[in-house]
Amino acid sequence: MRIILPCLTLVFLAACQPPIPDSRSSGVGFESYGEYQRRRVAEQQARGPQPATVQTVQGPVQNPALPFPPPSTPITGAPTAAELAAAGVRGAAQIAPAPVPQPLPQTAQASAPAQAATTAPVSNAGISDEQDFQAVSSRESIESDRERIAQNRAQYQQIQPTELPQRTRTIAPEIIQYAINAPNRLGQPIYKRSGLTLSNFDRSCARYATPEAAQAAFLRSGGPKRDPKNLDPDGDGFACYWDPTPYQTVRN
Repeated sequence: MRIILPCLTLVFLAACQPPIPDSRSSGVGFESYGEYQRRRVAEQQARGPQPATVQTVQGPVQNPALPFPPPSTPITGAPTAAELAAAGVRGAAQIAPAPVPQPLPQTAQASAPAQAATTAPVSNAGISDEQDFQAVSSRESIESDRERIAQNRAQYQQIQPTELPQRTRTIAPEIIQYAINAPNRLGQPIYKRSGLTLSNFDRSCARYATPEAAQAAFLRSGGPKRDPKNLDPDGDGFACYWDPTPYQTVRN
């Protein structure tokens, strides 16, 4: 009971306590935003419609172009005789402004380079003047021309045609002719070979400096049907990696 009585007292005191007001501000001027909008609309309706402000924009103003009057007297920077006489300077009548030098006319300036260009020496060294009648007639005559033609005829030599030389037998034409007439391509075996001689194929090809030399020796020793030197073990008719494709392509 001692504990229950104090607890009941605290409960009654809490019930009698007034609610704490909300100190948080809301909206504009400590009011809600909806109330602020309604108040603003009411104020605008009370003032009535406002007249629209009309703004006049003026276009660009162009000043009229006035001709600038030319000076009546040349500006030299020196006082005139009348000004000196008015100032009481003696000998003002004898003092005259220095004359302003006038520029030369353009025709006189342009004629100077033209005259220099016409007087420059003309050098045509290396260019024949045989087509110039005046130049040729001044140094040549009919007799001298006849003598020059006779000299040219005396130096003329006509070579008589001879028979063409016989083509010597070389390695290149022999194997090229065989490649063009071959019925097969590289790697297509058409001749019978014995498989017992494949072991010394590289040794047999090493005896020749080039594949062309090996192909020529292969043809001279009975190839392509026979291969006593073991230069064509696959039986395609082409010895020691010699490739006839470039010549066969030209044939086609």
